[in-house]
Amino acid sequence: MFQMLRTPFSVAHYKTVAEKSRARLLYGLIITVLIIFSIFTFYTVANLFTPGDRPAFRIGVFGWVMLISVYGLGVLTIVLNRIGRQDWSALGLLVLVFMGTVFPGIPSGMSYAPSGATLLFFLMMGGLLLQERGIVLTMIVGEATLAFSIFYQRQFMATPPLDNPVATFTTFTLVIFGAALCLGLFLRLFKIRQNEQVNRASRGRQELASLTTQLAQRISRHFVLADLLDSTVEDIRKTYPDIYHVQIFLTDSEANEARLAASTGDIGKTLMRRKHSLPIGSRSVIGQVTANGIPVIAAAGGGETVHKRNEYLPDTAAEAAFPMRLGNIVIGALDLQSRLRDVFDDSDDMTIFQSLADSIAIAVDNARLFEQTENRIQENQRLIDQMRNTMREVERLNSELTERAWSSYLSYKGDALGVTVDLESKIVRQSAELTGSLDFAMREGRIVQSQNRDQNVISAPLRVRGQVIGAMEFETGEFALTTEDIELVNGVAERFSLALESARLYEESRRVAQRETTLNQIGARLQTTNTVDALLAETARGLQASLGANRVAIRLGSPPKTNGVEER
Repeated sequence: MFQMLRTPFSVAHYKTVAEKSRARLLYGLIITVLIIFSIFTFYTVANLFTPGDRPAFRIGVFGWVMLISVYGLGVLTIVLNRIGRQDWSALGLLVLVFMGTVFPGIPSGMSYAPSGATLLFFLMMGGLLLQERGIVLTMIVGEATLAFSIFYQRQFMATPPLDNPVATFTTFTLVIFGAALCLGLFLRLFKIRQNEQVNRASRGRQELASLTTQLAQRISRHFVLADLLDSTVEDIRKTYPDIYHVQIFLTDSEANEARLAASTGDIGKTLMRRKHSLPIGSRSVIGQVTANGIPVIAAAGGGETVHKRNEYLPDTAAEAAFPMRLGNIVIGALDLQSRLRDVFDDSDDMTIFQSLADSIAIAVDNARLFEQTENRIQENQRLIDQMRNTMREVERLNSELTERAWSSYLSYKGDALGVTVDLESKIVRQSAELTGSLDFAMREGRIVQSQNRDQNVISAPLRVRGQVIGAMEFETGEFALTTEDIELVNGVAERFSLALESARLYEESRRVAQRETTLNQIGARLQTTNTVDALLAETARGLQASLGANRVAIRLGSPPKTNGVEER
């Protein structure tokens, strides 16, 4: 009570700038009406007062009712405005204006109403057309017109003059001033609300830009889709304090359901564990949004609302859902729930939330594309690794086959093949001694330079498919080889190795061809023989001729039995 007496015009119960400005406007209008009524009452009592009379008794019962009602309503309206009941305070002010301005004119029959109405209409038109400048201009013109009309009525009109022209002029002046003040305050409040809407829209765009930027940054940091959605709903809840729960649903066309993909708080974790989902097209906010692709706002309670009560969210008073669209395809919905019933009434906020839902849809699509790209890259890498392993295995097998082939070839040719050429004495030997440098080059698989008395000896390995099949060496006198010379030696060794492999393959193919020819000849002779004895003899002669065998034995039948058991 003492606090109310110290600050009777407090606006502490209001949060927004518009609400505080409206509260101050109500205070100003209440005080203005009370001041105008008090002045009007003073002039009325002064005109009714005559020497010897008592003013309190000349006012009458009607006057006392009016005085008590006006001042009582004034105090009540101030109290209502101070405690945060703005709507009730505005209604009380309307009743106060009626009691203070219209009600006193009832006994006189509203004789001055038409003239006052024209001046007030002129004043309002000036304020609406030219705003503050129009109010000042119409006040000056109105006062001048009022003064001139009173002067003209007294000097030139045949009608009875006014009893008290000063009181008439003063009354109309107060009414015009009060109307101008009210109109000016109204215009100021309108501008404040307009600026607040602009600022709110600007803040909304900034918040939307900030959330969109955070989404893009998370995608660039390679966030997985689940983490991206979880962080997004938490950011939305923190950015908009009137919204206490935020969810994102993603559609599943195969199951014809909208599945919960992200939800805030512990309740959200519970719903995620339960794998919460809603059928597309069902009688629910999410069902309607995902089916029709248009935003849906629903209040909790009532039989006609599409809001479906959730036992884990009993405090929800209003729910709004916005489709997450990619072109004409709805991939999900952004679901917002609030404890305030009228929180989603602002159309500007609805535009911002829809833009946010579209941004989330793009982010979801980008995250999915990124995951698909990552999976494709991993699959390609797996295939590349598999191919490399296969190639290494092929190379290993080729190396083993090459080693076996050359081992078989050298066994067929003899212990070792080689040649030694002495260019000074022009002696050629069909053999080559395995020197230390040749052995080292074959074991290490690289070119070796060594000194043998006054000669520089170069040894280079011969390699086919990674397998060393031999080595070659030569003497260059006292001069060591340069890098270019070594590269040349490498090139010669590679070409020589390929030529050796080609020659071996050629010889191998000839040998195989000869063997096939021999087999074909033996087979042809066998086809001309009709008896078993002739076949045995012809086969023996064929083996003797093809293999150079000294003795051939062929036996038909089972092995002899020992003690009733066949020998094996």
